[in-house]
Amino acid sequence: MNILLLGLSILKEAFQACGHDVLTCTTDNTGDVRLPEFPIEIDRVLQELPYSWDPDFVLLTDESTHPLFLGLEHLEVPVGWYAIDSHLHHRWHKAYATVFDVIFVAQRDFESLYRRDESRQCVHWLPLFTFSDPTRPVQPLRRHNLSFVGTNNKALNPLRYRILEELQQVYPLNIETGDFISVFLESKMVLNQCADNDVNFRTFEAMACGALLLMERVGNGLEDLFQDRVHCVLYEKGNIEQIIQIAEYYMLHEDERIKIAALGRSEVLAKHTGVHRAQTILNTLAAIDGQTILQRRRARQDEILFLLAPVYEYAASCYDESATSRFLNNQSMARHASAVAEKFRHAGLQIHHRLGM
Repeated sequence: MNILLLGLSILKEAFQACGHDVLTCTTDNTGDVRLPEFPIEIDRVLQELPYSWDPDFVLLTDESTHPLFLGLEHLEVPVGWYAIDSHLHHRWHKAYATVFDVIFVAQRDFESLYRRDESRQCVHWLPLFTFSDPTRPVQPLRRHNLSFVGTNNKALNPLRYRILEELQQVYPLNIETGDFISVFLESKMVLNQCADNDVNFRTFEAMACGALLLMERVGNGLEDLFQDRVHCVLYEKGNIEQIIQIAEYYMLHEDERIKIAALGRSEVLAKHTGVHRAQTILNTLAAIDGQTILQRRRARQDEILFLLAPVYEYAASCYDESATSRFLNNQSMARHASAVAEKFRHAGLQIHHRLGM
């Protein structure tokens, strides 16, 4: 099967490992298909594909941004979406979901919001996964007792900022940004504080690296995936005293810490790698009647476009706001944001014209 991946290319190697031919088009232009600017019509992407290479399946992976590939609803092949940041964007994701035939939702508590048309759409919970190399040996000696890796922006996540600041005052917490894999491999324990109750990539990566994961109780299927004090150790959201108690206990009880960390790593590598996720997507595709789904999508084009128009209008308003506030002191970025806003407005106006709105 020829698979075209749009947005993040995180599953490229996994699909290839399953025996499929994969091309990518990423908005940071590091993919196989490189284009000058976004948002862009999907027909423009298809024009750049190699001669005689036609996709059998197109999968968009959520980049936690507005829809940057336009016209997906017109494609004559099944179209899928891996919605990762539902917890942040579900308000407009609900309408955008109408575009897709198969939808995979990373945050389980939001799965039902993506069921727009059960007569033609398949929607499944598909948790995130680890990118780590399963053959990489686990380091027995680790220089950090407890680490956190991630952004620490008071405006974006005031709870995280408070937790890390107060925790670091009373416990030797290692805080870093950037490449978390290298830090996790050198940490005995990893603290995970989530943006908004999401089961994030850090959940899987920390365990895959052989560290003991100290994880918030967040819902979104976490306790269906992993057992407390078997694969990881859970703490109540915002409870700094509990974090310290857990960290001190497992520093004193090394055998228990190593055992839980090992079981967590084994569980992730056995069930939660990119290949596992790619295979689930492929199994879903194999179970659907592609031609029937395409016929039903064609028949509902006006309904799909009606729901899409406000999504594009909302995106335009967000870029307008960025141009006049966020990039107020950067004329180049402001002009770019204004140009993107205009593209979204144009896409919305085209829909209004077609539907006679």
